[in-house]
Amino acid sequence: MFAKLSRITQAISLAENQQQVLELTVNKVCNELNVEVCSIFIADHQKKQFVLMATQGLNLKRIGQLTVDFNQGLVGLVGRGEAPLNCANVKSHPSFHYDKEINEDDFSTYLGVPIIHQRNVLGVLSIQQRQNYQFELDEETFLITLAGQLASIISNQENELELTEELNPQFVRSLSGSPVSTGVAIGTSKVFFPSHDITNIPTQKTTNTSVEIKRLHKAVKRTHLQLEKMSNRMKGLITEQERSLFQAYQQILISAGIESEVEEQIYAGYTAPSALKIVIFRHLRAFQSMKDRYLQERAHDIEDLANRVLANMMKKDALIFEPEAGTILIAESLTVSMLAELPLQNIVAIISLQGSATSHAAILTKALGIPAIMGLEPCKINRLDNKVMIVDAYTGQLLISPDKASIEQYKILINQENALSKELENEQSRSNTTKDGTEISLFVNSSLGVDFQQAKKSGAQGIGLYRSEVPFMQHSHFPSEDTQVKIYKQLLDNIDGLPVTIRTLDIGGDKQLPYFEIKEENPFLGWRGVRVTLDHPEIFLVQLRAIIKASAGNNNLKIALPMIATLEELDHCNRLINQAYSEIQSELPNNIELHRPKIGIILEVPSTVFQLSSFIKRIDFISIGTNDLIQYLMAVDRNNVKLKSLYSHFQPAVLQILKQIYQQCQHSPISLQVCGEMASDPLAAILLVGLGFREFSMSAGNIVKVKRVLSRFTVTEMQQIVEQSMQYETEAKVRSELLKSMEQHGLGGLIRAGN
Repeated sequence: MFAKLSRITQAISLAENQQQVLELTVNKVCNELNVEVCSIFIADHQKKQFVLMATQGLNLKRIGQLTVDFNQGLVGLVGRGEAPLNCANVKSHPSFHYDKEINEDDFSTYLGVPIIHQRNVLGVLSIQQRQNYQFELDEETFLITLAGQLASIISNQENELELTEELNPQFVRSLSGSPVSTGVAIGTSKVFFPSHDITNIPTQKTTNTSVEIKRLHKAVKRTHLQLEKMSNRMKGLITEQERSLFQAYQQILISAGIESEVEEQIYAGYTAPSALKIVIFRHLRAFQSMKDRYLQERAHDIEDLANRVLANMMKKDALIFEPEAGTILIAESLTVSMLAELPLQNIVAIISLQGSATSHAAILTKALGIPAIMGLEPCKINRLDNKVMIVDAYTGQLLISPDKASIEQYKILINQENALSKELENEQSRSNTTKDGTEISLFVNSSLGVDFQQAKKSGAQGIGLYRSEVPFMQHSHFPSEDTQVKIYKQLLDNIDGLPVTIRTLDIGGDKQLPYFEIKEENPFLGWRGVRVTLDHPEIFLVQLRAIIKASAGNNNLKIALPMIATLEELDHCNRLINQAYSEIQSELPNNIELHRPKIGIILEVPSTVFQLSSFIKRIDFISIGTNDLIQYLMAVDRNNVKLKSLYSHFQPAVLQILKQIYQQCQHSPISLQVCGEMASDPLAAILLVGLGFREFSMSAGNIVKVKRVLSRFTVTEMQQIVEQSMQYETEAKVRSELLKSMEQHGLGGLIRAGN
């Protein structure tokens, strides 16, 4: 059997496309197993049916024509049950479905196995014989093994097939990605290619150092002017907070010392473009090695900047890219500067093969209200150009060359969505209360800007989480105390006295700084958060002093400590905070009032939950970092797409631990906040309020959506939903209960296309 399997897999591995794979498979299986029929049905998940795509022994004219619903026939049973079916007399089987044109009247014996890749049923592989007997166990295990290998090949070639114009029209062509800016759009695709690519620059030497230095300085100066022009162009389209992304680009160019590093390489004998490539590649390696998705995305920012500087070195402007009205922009990697230079009024949606919701470009697409999907399934980008497409950025689906019925259906959904958007705009001033008047405090997460007014209009009552590591990322060394004071003071002064929670430096392991590299086998369980800063009090004290000094004259500062796992860590942090506070208090003039900041922890390590009674005595507040808490609770890498079903805040275990946290804290004087993606999810808001939580910190764009959900439910209703959800044993049932509740309250438009 092994030799037969080897011959089949070797043959199909040489196939040029998926259809060849399928045809070779059915032919080879018939020959190797000496069976009369072998067929392959491929799943069309959009239409919830299997389509016959290859057969040896049945009517070839039915290829691409014969469809079987997921709940129909033996094929549907195999796919639905995700298990083999070995039947000696198919006509007597209750699930047998007869098709008079397939010519299978004479075949009684049937063996079908599912083709599954990463828990997703791709299709069904089956064999049939005339004789009325049971296929042997060896034949069954052979087919199961072949289906497993076939699944990997099909999954890799599936996207190429979906983009082929000759594909049978029974299929709705689609690709999947991660929705980063919700919405729906219909348009024609246009692929954007950058005019210069730093990766293609050859490494060359020079003896004319002075000319290359001038070349570098001119290019950097021109790049600065371009970034300033882009920022001004976006004025009025986005908030000042989002416009600060361009300041971040400027900081990378200036503060990170890239220009001086390139100069060093030029003095070492390299041309300006070659020197730029050497320096940029060094930075890219540092960022790409990080496992934190947000920090990984900074590699795209640096590469984008490098390409722009390179274009200016070559004294060439970017190629003119003028998308027509109704364009769906597609790029290998979407960047902030790309968005700033394009006529956005003509772009209805954006697709990026790379990237995620944490990229700067994703932040801008949300601010601009443009539907966007990133991290698309692997495919050849040139095959996506100039096609009619539907973008469903709720589900992350890209429908390619859709039929007229699909287009008409989505046009209706787009009209409904536009009406909902206007409703939400008019509800910005709605109070942050439930239907029965219970007040819920809503705060905003911040990483980049200090502008707060737009978020305040939506109902934000302060900054619930400021990620202080981001400014550290924009420097080539640890920023000085004075530099940090300016950053934190600007943050605290521009928020109208509302509370600001600054998380202390959260680096190490998975979140490295380019100038402070840490290599570990398991960074998520390694040296990170306060584990790093406590081991380096000289770094920690400088930051604590800067934060406290910046708060002088204000009384709105809260300090949150990340990755606290033990009481010893908390006690040590408190000692350093007390030291920093005493030092600043003695250094300030008597006429400047210094309030002691509130101290809290980011609860993200499950061990903390079991000592909460002791932690509560030492702190003023707890902020539950659901992202890491779920990661550690479920033992799942939250950046691993293969495990995305495990990494869910609707897992019953997550609800149980949140319930336990609330019960232990409800009678204590400390405040309790939920941050992370769970706090931003309108669905999860129902559960959180029902569990007892009354304070959330989220992305600014989700505040209005969460407010609308809260306004439609009473606390009692949400408590009842929680009580019911707590009885469920699976994530799917919890999610289903919430979806049903949203639909019943007329809130379906917040979680899917349409109203």
